Amino acid sequence: MRKTLMAIAALLCFAGLVAAELVIPPEQPVCRLYGMIQVFATIGGILAAAYAGFTLATSHDLAERNNAKLLLGGVVIGLIIVWLAPLAVKSLVDASDVCGW
Repeated sequence: MRKTLMAIAALLCFAGLVAAELVIPPEQPVCRLYGMIQVFATIGGILAAAYAGFTLATSHDLAERNNAKLLLGGVVIGLIIVWLAPLAVKSLVDASDVCGW
């Protein structure tokens, strides 16, 4: 029960990230594209996490549960990569500002 509540709370947090207004400088078209990629990746990640959580909660087969855990882990790693990419670019090229970060 506690894991289910934690999963629901995490999904609501991700939904809050999607609903937040993105601040993208209009003079950087690459940042507009990256902002759209962030939004679509987050929405896809939320849907995949919901599917994995549902499969994990309802399945009794050990193989299906392991696949759901792998999917959920992949979603988390993917979202971390997508959201922290501007920080990595900023540190690699010593820029003062990368897409508003």
